[in-house]
Amino acid sequence: MVRVLAALLALAALLLAAPVLAQSGRTYCVGGYDGTPPNVLAACNQPAIRQMHRQWHAHTYVTDGNGCSLCYDEKDDTCETVFLATHPNYRAIDKYDCARLGESHRAGDLVAHVIDGKSVAPPPPPPAVQLEARVERITPGPYTTGDKLSVVGAVRDDKGALRGIAGGTFRITDSKGQSTDVRGTVQPDGTVAAEFVLPSTDQARIEFIPDKPPLAPGETLRAAASEAQSLKVELCGFRARLVQPAVGETLVSGQSALLRATLFDAAGKVPVQGAPAGLSLTFTVQVEGEPAQTLVADQEQSASWTPPASPQPRQARISVGGRVGERVVCPAGEVTTTVSDLGLGFDTSELPRTCYVGLPCKGTVVLRRPREAGAERQRVDALLMDPGVRVRMVDTGEERYSGPPRTDDRYEFLATYDKPKSASWSLVLQTPRGPIEMPEHEVQVRPQLMLEVPAELDFGTVRAGTSVTEACQRLDFSHSRGAEEHFLALRVEGLGNCQSRPVLHFLNALNQADMRDLEPASDTRALLDPRDLRLDICLEVPRCAGEVSPESAVLRVVPLTSEFKAQEKTVRLRWKVEGRGFLGCHGAWVWPSLALLGFGVMLAGFTQPARFPPGASIRVAGSERGIRQASAILLQGCPGSGAGFYRDARLGLHGDGELNGRTRNAVIILRATRGAGVVLTGTGPLEQQDRRTLKWEPVADLAAGHVPSPSVLYRAGGTYFKVEL
Repeated sequence: MVRVLAALLALAALLLAAPVLAQSGRTYCVGGYDGTPPNVLAACNQPAIRQMHRQWHAHTYVTDGNGCSLCYDEKDDTCETVFLATHPNYRAIDKYDCARLGESHRAGDLVAHVIDGKSVAPPPPPPAVQLEARVERITPGPYTTGDKLSVVGAVRDDKGALRGIAGGTFRITDSKGQSTDVRGTVQPDGTVAAEFVLPSTDQARIEFIPDKPPLAPGETLRAAASEAQSLKVELCGFRARLVQPAVGETLVSGQSALLRATLFDAAGKVPVQGAPAGLSLTFTVQVEGEPAQTLVADQEQSASWTPPASPQPRQARISVGGRVGERVVCPAGEVTTTVSDLGLGFDTSELPRTCYVGLPCKGTVVLRRPREAGAERQRVDALLMDPGVRVRMVDTGEERYSGPPRTDDRYEFLATYDKPKSASWSLVLQTPRGPIEMPEHEVQVRPQLMLEVPAELDFGTVRAGTSVTEACQRLDFSHSRGAEEHFLALRVEGLGNCQSRPVLHFLNALNQADMRDLEPASDTRALLDPRDLRLDICLEVPRCAGEVSPESAVLRVVPLTSEFKAQEKTVRLRWKVEGRGFLGCHGAWVWPSLALLGFGVMLAGFTQPARFPPGASIRVAGSERGIRQASAILLQGCPGSGAGFYRDARLGLHGDGELNGRTRNAVIILRATRGAGVVLTGTGPLEQQDRRTLKWEPVADLAAGHVPSPSVLYRAGGTYFKVEL
């Protein structure tokens, strides 16, 4: 560390004295990195090193057997033709093989930095830098529910320089607080782009959540997510479509260009004849590398715009929207054009981003001239007919073509590479007015896909009702080549009437456990982690029934890369589900239900029996005259008057006039009831006195239960009593 710091300090004076500008030749840099390829912070890509080189790209990973380093060159193959050729102890290695070796944490370790054959001292330590996630761009509005919008996010330092990241997620939150996460795709320039459909809401917020990049010493990430961007979502009354300029048209810098729009209905299908009263349209123009610009349309729905100076061709995005009174006019998409000083542009849409070792790698660049006949077109035509104009096609420092411009304006790159690398294609027009260069187009040359997977996955015997995460097998791709960088469709077929279903168990973009079906109707795209080339295939089994997998049950692994469709593999699936008996299957609810039922029975046994009313009483005497002086006895106050388990409260009136809870040999039994309050039962005899005649009459319904009247005097042998309720 001391040696490195001393070298860094020595270079500081050199950098302050004069910048070093690299020339073509023996120029390269080899150094360590932090992170996991391809998301790395490389020693050779620090700002202090990058500023010494006009062109700089990560060419290939190299190893000396002890660890991996990353070699950068100026898009001229010197990592291979010079460094590897003169350092036999190093060899090229694939980035995913480096990922499997583990993170090296060597972003401060420079192995070699050579410019024109001369070693350059390491740069000084970088100053403290704060990184910030940003929502860089959203499709211009106005917006309405259901619109398909594109959004771009990035991570930049405090000077605006892009920091490479492995990916990111956009979070769209509606006015109710419900969020949807959309995974973005890394673009060649290092930004992350995604498309999403506006939800049904009146307001939406968009945040960019980047995959955290590896941080150098002194670097910090200001926040895990970007500042939220708000969108107002309104009801779209019309659509405005840009009709001039056309898609792909080239515009000349400094020459006024007409922007013209046409109005359609809200669906964007039926043209609107005549401008509605109160129509106000605005054009939004954004040239690459410059802030967006707005232009107000005139009554003819057009505006004049002068493209800025562009020595080299740049893209410009143009859209149009506005209002008609209270209704909004939504854009019907964006138009992408090219702006350049000469009116020349390069259409690179036919160039590949990835090619494969041993397979032809080809693509075509189309030179775009101004479409409309006029002075600009005549000037471009004359320039391309000038005998002094030469066209050079360069592939990673190697000239593939040099000659006059072609009459059809089409230039085809064709190469076959014998090893993985980062190739760089460029097209340069050498003109008397100076060179016109196509932006460098990087092509990643990757190994051919070779799939090797197990012939079968045997889940063995699984008991019915087993959790899905407990019945899993690993689909191992570790013997494959290149599987980690291809999307694969996993399809289960031939299940017949089976209740069991194989599913894919994985961690989603939010690092949460998730599952997806693998049946034919739903293709599953799985991108393998290069550090663990295995996927968990789990079995959802029936809750109770047993079954055996059919002979036709298979898992098909289908590459979605067109060049490797023939690498499709078939994996036999086997399992046996052991069924469970009634209690074994339904015990989870049967036993609790029985316990609950028993508790209910017990509870009812104590709560359902009738109890004597609180005020019910009885007067007892040995004669009719004695009743008048007898005191009332509360039934609830008598010994044994409480209710029992499923037994109504009852008291026994004995021949000696005693009243207690013993009912055996009692003359009369007083029993509590829910309806009548108290009933009299027993074997008798029991008589009641007629209040008018004062005669004694037998009680006929004693056996069934006689409801006593409060004003009636009863006699049982020599015992007289009255019941008062």
